[in-house]
Amino acid sequence: MAVTCSFRFETRTEDQVVELMDEHRHTAMVCRDCLVLLTVHRRVHHMKVENVIAEMAEPKLLVAEV
Repeated sequence: MAVTCSFRFETRTEDQVVELMDEHRHTAMVCRDCLVLLTVHRRVHHMKVENVIAEMAEPKLLVAEV
């Protein structure tokens, strides 16, 4: 099964994606490459990944209508 990464919007296979959940039950599917990026940013920049999960959980319009 193909899944879209919520961070880069790339299609990956199901075994290459993990599901992240914050305390408010927002969920986001993220590929392992993006998980590494998020982990490094959390450690180096003290970023709150929970806020990013909530942002990624919201549906986004990828193409604007003209």
